[in-house]
Amino acid sequence: MGGHTWRWYPWLTKGVAAVHCTAVVMAFMFLWRVGYGSLGERTQYIVSNETAIRWSWGVGAAAVLLTTVVFLFLLISLNQRYRAVLQMGLMIWILGVSAAILHDFLQMTVMPALSQLFVQVPTKGLAQTITDWEQVLIRLLGVFAWTCYGIGGLIYTGVMFRTEDFPEDLAWFSLFVWSLILLLSIVLSWISSKMIGFTSFSLLIFIPWLWRVGKAVRPTPVPKN
Repeated sequence: MGGHTWRWYPWLTKGVAAVHCTAVVMAFMFLWRVGYGSLGERTQYIVSNETAIRWSWGVGAAAVLLTTVVFLFLLISLNQRYRAVLQMGLMIWILGVSAAILHDFLQMTVMPALSQLFVQVPTKGLAQTITDWEQVLIRLLGVFAWTCYGIGGLIYTGVMFRTEDFPEDLAWFSLFVWSLILLLSIVLSWISSKMIGFTSFSLLIFIPWLWRVGKAVRPTPVPKN
């Protein structure tokens, strides 16, 4: 395993883990109320805390985007006999990341605008429009994006088991993490009201995985002349 001399890689994964940690803290501080309470309470909260909510979604988007860099490094670090399989897993992961970033962008732009309008002119038609948007966004992130995360992560996990010198306990931990993410995407299709909590948990569970990957996948030392 390895063959590359990227000494900065352990610091990269720790940095990505730190971004995930920040995203979790901000989600618990500012986002949890977005998904709870009546429509009037939710929209009023969004309008009153628009800046903090936008930053929270933005940090979450940055977290999953930076995790893609970790997957790119794993692409060239794991068993190269399965490179085509890894590339397929990476493409599925990128589909999920693209959906998540689109979701976060809509949460930062469309939902505040609709909430502002509803606070000013609360009509039944607008209430239904906001509810429809919420359902679309839940399926975009919690169902589609997380399903892509789970499948892409499990594909990488399969190659971890086939990579010489890769820590077996980390491979099993990866199997647990990505299976759980996939399970959460299935559960969320029935319990959509829990999306914010599930989102925070998914970001949280990435932290120990990223940390352990950073410690296990070490660059090969540069030979001395």
